Amino acid sequence: MRGQGWVGGVLLGLTACAPRSAPAPRPPDAPPAVATGTSSEDEIVPGEALDEAEQALQAGALARAVALFGRALASEGARAEELERAYLGLASAHERLGDCGAAILAYETFLRRVPESERKVVVLARQGACEAEIEQWERSAATFEAITREPEQLPSVLVEAYARQGYALFNAERWDDADAALLRADEVYRAAEAAGTERFASHYFVGMARFYRAAILHVRFRATKIELPEKAMEVAFKRKLELLNAAQEAYHETIRAQHMFWVSAAGFQLGHLFSELYDDLMYAPVPEWLDERQRQIYYRELKKQLQPVFQKAVWVFEKNLETARRIGYESPFIEQTQAKLAHIQAALHSDDADLGRPHPRLTDEGDVGDRGVAGERWTANAEARPPAPPAERDLFVPPPTPL
Repeated sequence: MRGQGWVGGVLLGLTACAPRSAPAPRPPDAPPAVATGTSSEDEIVPGEALDEAEQALQAGALARAVALFGRALASEGARAEELERAYLGLASAHERLGDCGAAILAYETFLRRVPESERKVVVLARQGACEAEIEQWERSAATFEAITREPEQLPSVLVEAYARQGYALFNAERWDDADAALLRADEVYRAAEAAGTERFASHYFVGMARFYRAAILHVRFRATKIELPEKAMEVAFKRKLELLNAAQEAYHETIRAQHMFWVSAAGFQLGHLFSELYDDLMYAPVPEWLDERQRQIYYRELKKQLQPVFQKAVWVFEKNLETARRIGYESPFIEQTQAKLAHIQAALHSDDADLGRPHPRLTDEGDVGDRGVAGERWTANAEARPPAPPAERDLFVPPPTPL
């Protein structure tokens, strides 16, 4: 099963973890601390304890499952297959309890005790996803990088690992390293397509990798400020146009991946990109020597000159809505696009320019588009948990663990 991610079909039904502090360090070979529910004199049969633990996990008795898996791990003479079942079950129970720190510890201990397991890559992926869930970005990036070094992996596995590594590095604000990992994801995909080595069941992570390459350019576009003196303004304006063109093409590449979730995300961000350019130019420094009448003329003429930029933003947002409606697709971006269109159309009719001041920003802070979206989650307890914080104001952050 591939779907949103190749890990999902292996450990189906596990929920993501709420952010919380990592556990205290333990001795390298010690199993995770658990309440065993038995005295040291009780005889523990690993197979029986595992069967009972797995039944408790399936029934949703998570605390009991943790205790029972702990009993199995505390027994002597457990075989590798039993250790594997116990650690993965224990990690699953901790994830569903919302304790990613404990789940990570279970995965790490399993990899130390059963290093040659055939499920090593799956365990690394779960560990890296949990690390991302509690925003341990550097650790998550390192874990997914470890997957890329494992031999004989399918291209789809490598594409997902590189995309997730790049996403973690993006959140760590290591832009160059993130771009290199995301580019590698796209290169692996294109090579597999050209050679026909694998037919991808989903282009989710291809779209994700391309989206975050565009987002890096978008971040750099925002960081380029138009400020006095005039020569510096000219240099900054030229740089912003270069970044805008590069980001625009990168968002178009995301759309070409043809995964509708990322199509709608890229369409929204592309429209927002032009809105930001409009605001940057409208709110650029104005010569102090202009009197009130001259300021009125300045802003009126500036508003006219920026009409092509405004129309481009409107066109992109409308195109995004049209595409979604044609196929009956809904996402947080479609709702945001509708709200954004209403806002910028109202701004167009503002008379502030005639009063000698810039009209309201197209990217107004009160607008839904600027608060960011956490997007969709693929977990059973999604409604009970707060959304993931955006890494960059209104730059979409996908769920850290779409498993």
